[in-house]
Amino acid sequence: MLQVVNKKITQNNENTIYLYETLLEQDIDSAQYYLSNSLANDRSFLRWNYQLNTLEVYMCGQDILEKYDDYFTTHKNTIGILFAYSQRYNKFRISYNGVDTYKYKQKTAIKDYIYKIIKENKISSGWSIYDIDGSRYVMLILKNGTTYAGAVMNFDLVIKPQDKLGYKGMDLLAYTSMDGRPLIYEDYLKKNGIEIKQSKRNYYISGNNHDFMIVQRPFLDGGINQLYITHYQGLLNYMDISQLILLAMSVLITLALPFIYLILRRTYFLPMNRLISTMESIKEGNMEAKMSENYTIDEFLQVSKTFNEMIEQIKWMRIAAYEKEMEMKNTQMQYLQIQIRPHFFLNCLKNFYALAEQKKYQEIQNMILVLSDYLRRMFRNNSVRISVSSEMENVRNYILLQQMSLSNPPSCNIDIDTSLMDFQIPPLSILTFVENSVKHGGQLDRNLIISVRISLIKDESESFVCITILDNGMGFSDEVLGKINGTNGELDRENIGISNVKKRIELIYGERGTILFSRSNGSCIEIYLPYENKEAENDSTNRR
Repeated sequence: MLQVVNKKITQNNENTIYLYETLLEQDIDSAQYYLSNSLANDRSFLRWNYQLNTLEVYMCGQDILEKYDDYFTTHKNTIGILFAYSQRYNKFRISYNGVDTYKYKQKTAIKDYIYKIIKENKISSGWSIYDIDGSRYVMLILKNGTTYAGAVMNFDLVIKPQDKLGYKGMDLLAYTSMDGRPLIYEDYLKKNGIEIKQSKRNYYISGNNHDFMIVQRPFLDGGINQLYITHYQGLLNYMDISQLILLAMSVLITLALPFIYLILRRTYFLPMNRLISTMESIKEGNMEAKMSENYTIDEFLQVSKTFNEMIEQIKWMRIAAYEKEMEMKNTQMQYLQIQIRPHFFLNCLKNFYALAEQKKYQEIQNMILVLSDYLRRMFRNNSVRISVSSEMENVRNYILLQQMSLSNPPSCNIDIDTSLMDFQIPPLSILTFVENSVKHGGQLDRNLIISVRISLIKDESESFVCITILDNGMGFSDEVLGKINGTNGELDRENIGISNVKKRIELIYGERGTILFSRSNGSCIEIYLPYENKEAENDSTNRR
């Protein structure tokens, strides 16, 4: 509403400025045409450019003065002074629009200033503002040959809306230079603190108490700026009774908004935020989070109770699904482990048969003792994961069995970080590859050497246990490497142990567990398992 009111007032004031601007434009156009026509066609002006005697020069000047006086008589306009100057004869003639228009001091200052700027050739083109003895005058000076003619505007003679009421009226039309210097009413503007400035809008509010609206409009033909100053009484002065009632209601509603917000915050926003925060907590995995049931709104209370009951049901369903999944995984793990053991037992029986053929009864007895200890450990261990120390004891027994039964026995070098002896790994995960090296890596011209290294690898985000099994045997063929390193390659029964180890690592660790196969002067197997500080706790959970 305030913008609409201000816009309406501005439009009315702009129309008023335009009306008075039209009158001013007619006056200055008339004066400019009169001077131009006189310089070009008047006999007295023209004769001043030629050789004359003293009397003729004087008579021409008098004729010009008489014509100027006639102009002021017939044209009641804003021109306060008309003057003419002959540079050839150094003659200056000046006429005033009324006897009391200018004081004697002003007349003298204006005449001396005009004489000076003509002599120094400091004349501006068109209507221009000149500072004369502390006052500003809008002046036009034209030239033809050595003869000059000019006019000075008098803003006291300009028709203005305040002429009848004076400064006490509601409206005041003032004039300034384009750079904001007052040409009229300078004392009044200073007294009321009215600032003259350029504004992006076509109006602005100014004054000591911001009680004046100023509308500006430049008058380019005169080289001046027009200011229409109105006493600004604010919005209320322009509103009728219905608008005042609407404004009062708006104020009351605005004042009531904080209280309305507090009521909504207590009854709606806070309960809703608690519901959302609880949902976010559950989304992040905190299934123990509960929704508060201390609500005053029945709908929130019902939602909270229903949601808590649903969460309890989800928890029991998750536990049941988890136990079922673990049971299936344990069943699959046991099946995979059982698949490996018959393969080993068959190898042992073949070794016994070979020793029996050679009648090495003492070796058979020693081998039976070692095998019985090995089998005791194997049958005792039916868990998903065992310690590194237990797995390596099985490896040592297996190597000892092979050393007892083979004519070209293998050797095994073991290098383990002592801090990892209790680290939990899938059973037979190392023994399977040691057995595979003995089965496929042995050569007649040199002894088979197997190396097992277990170390801890740390980075900024996670730590891994690296298990490396190396041998100096024949190594994997390209065909086998392509299958065991792939994700879809089906292994034959010769490599069923490798396939089972890969599946068990995938079941236990998912994508965090990795096993790599390569050939480097023999076979190379690298197993990377995530390092966890709660291995014992995980193992007990898996056993359950």
